[in-house]
Amino acid sequence: MSKIYIHPSAVVDAGARLGDFTSVWHFSHVESHAVVGENCNLGQNVYVGNNAVVGNGCRLGNSVSVFSHVELGDFVFCAPFMVFTHISFPRAAVNRRESFVKTIVKTGVTLGANSTVVPGVTIGMGAFLAAGSTLTKDCKDWAMMLGSPARQIGWASAYGEKIPLPLTGEGEWKCPHTGDTYVLEDSTLVRTPGHTDILQYRPGVKLERMKSVD
Repeated sequence: MSKIYIHPSAVVDAGARLGDFTSVWHFSHVESHAVVGENCNLGQNVYVGNNAVVGNGCRLGNSVSVFSHVELGDFVFCAPFMVFTHISFPRAAVNRRESFVKTIVKTGVTLGANSTVVPGVTIGMGAFLAAGSTLTKDCKDWAMMLGSPARQIGWASAYGEKIPLPLTGEGEWKCPHTGDTYVLEDSTLVRTPGHTDILQYRPGVKLERMKSVD
């Protein structure tokens, strides 16, 4: 019995690679050279293009398109209607498919509803891009980004809370939910996982996501 669910209205082209426990919902399309990991949820009208990679445990909201050369790490959350653009200077009269550049989204990132990510950026581990924001440059691990163009306004934990530390300086904070410790040195925030590392993917088993106690 298959461990993958594909809704009858979805199209998964021959050659596409889907991991166990992944669901592909209404009217979605996964192209033949796409890779989608285990325990992913692709909502309604999602598109995953050739040469795109979706890691394990990812959640793609309705109408999200992951184009060629976009690579998502594990536990990436793309909220409904967020956008990856894949050509820097598009023209209808010019074919620029040979000039695609990679967009790297690292483990644990959240990309808010109606946000936009331009091509060629690297989004650091656990970064949080607020709804409606436009990311035009690389951002740091755990950075909370807001605006158009997006700027860093703080830090976000792996659990999904704002970390009460300044953008620069020194400091330390411990997450009461996971036991993670975050240490700020200058303008870099380093996480040490606590008793339960919610971003450590365990392959081959159905994922039980951590329940919120908020």
